[in-house]
Amino acid sequence: MTLAAVGGFINVNVDRVFIMPGDRGELVNWPITPRLIDLNPVEYRVLKLICSGYSLAKEIVKGYALKYGEAISPPAAERTLAKLRAKGLINSKPVSKALMHESTALGRLIACS
Repeated sequence: MTLAAVGGFINVNVDRVFIMPGDRGELVNWPITPRLIDLNPVEYRVLKLICSGYSLAKEIVKGYALKYGEAISPPAAERTLAKLRAKGLINSKPVSKALMHESTALGRLIACS
């Protein structure tokens, strides 16, 4: 078990647990659950856009301005997409000269409702 305090938040990671009623005091491999994922507002909005069908970075840039009334630059959109990919919330696959982005199962649980 690890415990870390970061910026007022406590992060607990449990690898194995004891089960109590009727157990023999043995360690049990607990199913691994995803940690809570920290998303800033821009990351969340981009993930929502991907859930809404925007799949190319240029579509996301245009959709962001239309839907949220704020501009996001293409480099900022690309950085955000890279962060979402690193967090396991989207997958990207090459289509012609561009990358097509789609949400993963975890991404859909978080933002596609």
